[in-house]
Parts: sequence; C-alpha cells; structure tokens
Amino acid sequence: MSSPTTVTLDVVLLLPPPLRRQAVSSSAGLARRMAANGYPSHFRLGAAYPHDPAGGVCEPHVSLFMLAVSPSEIPLVVDVVRTVAQALPPLYGEGEEYRHNPQGAPELYFRRSPAWVELQREVIRTVEPLRRGRLRELSPAGERLHDVLAGRVPADPAAVSQLARYGYDEVAAPDGDRFNPHVTLAWPDDPNSRIALTGLPPARTYSGPLSDIAVYGMSPYGTCTTDHGSFSLRDQRRPAPAVKPVKAAAGPTLGADRHRPAVTAWPSAPGFLAPS
Repeated sequence: MSSPTTVTLDVVLLLPPPLRRQAVSSSAGLARRMAANGYPSHFRLGAAYPHDPAGGVCEPHVSLFMLAVSPSEIPLVVDVVRTVAQALPPLYGEGEEYRHNPQGAPELYFRRSPAWVELQREVIRTVEPLRRGRLRELSPAGERLHDVLAGRVPADPAAVSQLARYGYDEVAAPDGDRFNPHVTLAWPDDPNSRIALTGLPPARTYSGPLSDIAVYGMSPYGTCTTDHGSFSLRDQRRPAPAVKPVKAAAGPTLGADRHRPAVTAWPSAPGFLAPS
C-alpha cells in the first residue's frame, strides 16, 4: 500500500464493541466458506494480516479518506483528525444491505445520509491538503494508481477525476458522487468469485451510534492494521444522548455488486450528526 518514501493512511470510523464483534464473527464465517469453495480470503477481520511482519490486526472500519504521507507527517494527520473529532457529534449509522464489490469482496453497507456526507467532507477539507499532491501507490485492489490516472488501467471516468483531485476515488463530490460507507468483511483471492451472502446477521443489526474516528496505517486489500490514534466524535455544543438499540429485521438484505445510490431520507436522531 505504501512506497519507499510514503505510508498510506486511512481516516476511518470504528465500530462500537457489539458491532465490531458481529463483524469479526461474520468475517470468520465468510472466510471459512470462501476457503471451502476454493477461493480463500486474503484476510479475516479481528485477526493479524497474514503477510504483515508486524502482525497487525485487521480492524473493522468504515473508510472516509485515504492518503499518502511521509512517516514524519503521521502525527500532523493525527492532530488534524483530533480537531475534526472535537467539532462533530457521533454519527448514527444504519446498516442497509450486503453487497459484493467489483472484486467479489462481501461488504456491509450503511444507509447513505447527509450526515455521512457532512462527515466525509469535513475530513477531506481538513486532511486532504496534508497529502500535498502525493498519490497512494496502490488501490485496495492492488491497481497502480499512477497507471489508473494515465489511462493504462480501465476505470470509471469519475474515479479518475476524483483521484486527480483528491487522491481518493470514493468521494461525495458534486460532480460525481462515489461515496458509499461500508465495512469490507473479507476479500477472495479470485476476483470472479461471489460467495453467497447468506447466514449473516440482518444488515439492520449493524445500526447504532458510531462515535470513534481514527487514523490507521494500511495493509493490502483495504485492511487497517496500524492504529495511530483514535478520538471520540464530540461536538462540544451538542452532547449526545443515549440511543435505543434497533430491533433486528427478519433476515439479511442482499444486493448486487456495488452501486452508487443517491442520498436517501434520514430519520433524525437528536444529538447525532444528521441533516439540519
């Protein structure tokens, strides 16, 4: 994920303990089934990344922004994210459905809302300048991003435009909205495979306040394996109240490969980041 002179960082939302345990369990179950079907997963959430000499654990997360910086600049990124955490309240996430990404990785998607967009835009507004035009070496799928920009790798024109502008291609930008908050649960070694999205907790059970933002160092396949610092989202002007747990739906919501839906209506939760 990194070059000899830079490291790749991911600014993420972390899952609260109950949802983290659920994601780790689902990842393990998917990895077992994928291996039995002949296309093992490159990682399991909650377990050490297999090819990381440091043995970093793959942390369940929702990516907000990825960037390349020099190792000496990591503390500056962490300080900026700490400032973001002090300015915004917790975000109420609502699990919506499971889908595969284009490489066959099973993912849990949260319902899009203006609150997600506001959070990502604030992260990009404050953090993106720190990359100083540098581009990450590889995408989570292993594509060389300089080749993507040069047109040597087929890509969505909107993705190419966002890489050129932000150094990241899943942005809620006005000229091409590609942001869909999700947790990647596993990643098959065969990109043409599609594990059945059955036997998983109902997607809606991945619902609740997401209150911790963090900076992680990345390993391949979008994994976050090095914790550089995490902070509680805490807008001093709006203390966050307790939120009642969401009742489970009858079964998992399944979907096709990743798509780009429009922002949907959002049931407001007082004290949480939501549309005004």
